[in-house]
Amino acid sequence: MSEFAKILKEKNQFSKGEAYAMQLAILEGKLKTNDLVEVFQLMDGRLPTIDEMNGIIEATRKSMTAVEVDNNALDIVGTGGDGLKTFNISTAAAIICAACDVPVVKHGNRSASSRCGSADVLEALGVNIIMNSDECARCFAITGMVFLFAPMFHPALRNAAEARTQFGKRTYFNILGPLVNPGRVSYQTLGAFDPNVAQLIGETSIKSGAEHVWMVRSNDGMDELSLFSLPDVKSFTKESPKGKAVKVSYNLSKKNMEEIQVNDVNESAEIIGAIFRNEGTEVQTQTVVINAAAGLMTYGSEKSFEDAMLKAEEAVKSGAAMKKLMQLVHYSNHE
Repeated sequence: MSEFAKILKEKNQFSKGEAYAMQLAILEGKLKTNDLVEVFQLMDGRLPTIDEMNGIIEATRKSMTAVEVDNNALDIVGTGGDGLKTFNISTAAAIICAACDVPVVKHGNRSASSRCGSADVLEALGVNIIMNSDECARCFAITGMVFLFAPMFHPALRNAAEARTQFGKRTYFNILGPLVNPGRVSYQTLGAFDPNVAQLIGETSIKSGAEHVWMVRSNDGMDELSLFSLPDVKSFTKESPKGKAVKVSYNLSKKNMEEIQVNDVNESAEIIGAIFRNEGTEVQTQTVVINAAAGLMTYGSEKSFEDAMLKAEEAVKSGAAMKKLMQLVHYSNHE
């Protein structure tokens, strides 16, 4: 039994320092796969504590390659795992926010639990996702938006891959990604289908340095704002680190979710392209608009959710969102 498994056996949880040491041992390749699986087993059935997550975040940031960009920027991302197979809503919403002159540093990866991840769909849309830190900084400086492909900046996380596969269940690694953006963004619109996970992430993000976080979910299980169910939104700040409920109002659709569900990355890319060409269905377009509005509100660029929706709608209708996507494609490919 490893020293970390012994700690969990004795105390059931780590202190912040112990969690830091454990994560650093993983990232430095010093914790064997079997020992990490044992840690996962001992942590199974509960969420990490805030102290544990903050120790894990600090160790992960120590090992990551940072990207030197203005951290007065926004990220929009879901934790995944809702099982609803929707297209990449947060990716499209992030592009719209950038088209509204909000600086966006989006962190993401290939598919884990969904039909396609943010990296998959951006690649399908023509974006070069394999950029180093200097190239990412240049792209951001020129376009006001960049995508940071997680494996480029967190290569040490591969040391946990085999243990995660062997364990076969969700672990704290499934909620770590949004909390370790290599651009250290100050504003985050984060989605989590589980309200307890949402609370943990919101509090942890503020404690680890974020200025303002909106945690969003919907009562139909989406880890984003849904047109088919009432939203559940909380705002986290340094003044309100435990979060405050936010009332968000928009018209619900009487249709079903099929119009926003996809089978693969190509379908997701086709829907995003159609929306930006003003050829998406009302349900597809409005789904992205309300989630982009959440991003604008998180960043503080609009006074009301209604104003934010109007701003996002105009970015789509005017072609600004498509122009931003094309700009990102062009500069990410170093043309």
